[in-house]
Amino acid sequence: MSESVILCEGFYDRAFWAGWLEYLGCPKPKNLGNVFDPVGRQVKGGHFGYSAKSGRFVRIVPCQGKPKIFPEARRRIEGRHIAPKLSHLVICVDLDTSANKPSAATGLRVEDVRRVIREIEPHARDNDDGDIELDAGAMVVSLVRWETEETHAEGIPALQSLERLVCAALVAAYPDRGPAVQDWLDGRPEAPDSIPKEFAWSHMAGWYADLGCDAFYRTVWEDANVAQELESRLRSSGAWRIAEALLG
Repeated sequence: MSESVILCEGFYDRAFWAGWLEYLGCPKPKNLGNVFDPVGRQVKGGHFGYSAKSGRFVRIVPCQGKPKIFPEARRRIEGRHIAPKLSHLVICVDLDTSANKPSAATGLRVEDVRRVIREIEPHARDNDDGDIELDAGAMVVSLVRWETEETHAEGIPALQSLERLVCAALVAAYPDRGPAVQDWLDGRPEAPDSIPKEFAWSHMAGWYADLGCDAFYRTVWEDANVAQELESRLRSSGAWRIAEALLG
């Protein structure tokens, strides 16, 4: 018995992944608080669990901040042979780099992940897909970076992040929303510099206020126009391939 694990930064990433997995065909649990892993243990502690139609089990783990992702990854890699065995580990992060400054640092890269993994397992190797294999391919580690290649547009934050990805998809699907969000942000009296969350919450408040913040990130997948734009961007970044591989 094995499971795949997604390590992400927080609850909103967890919500986005949940909506994505459901969009890819994972049955939505009737009660996310009453899900059991392949060895019969209840999925709890803020984790979400999904059973793919292929029979694979996927666990989403919000790590409560980027600095906690690598320690959790190390713990899971070191315990990968304990049931349920770990078959696929996904490390998912915001880049926190500006899309408007091409010379800026590129954020967390596969080579950074590889360096950490080889401290645990020196024989880890790259596969043809650009992922990292352990135990002769019995376990795979993948990196998902929230990023999208967009020219500057109103209503979209510059910082590469989940918020940028979602806002870009929303503005592409509904072009009139971008200027409306930007005008509101620019018109605030004594406003601080805008951060990605201010853009995302402006879109949420304007068109999805009855859902609340967490449900907003799941519900974007239920809009066919937005889902199409998300898919296009996630395919370009390579994240779509990884999500499909999780499900078998």
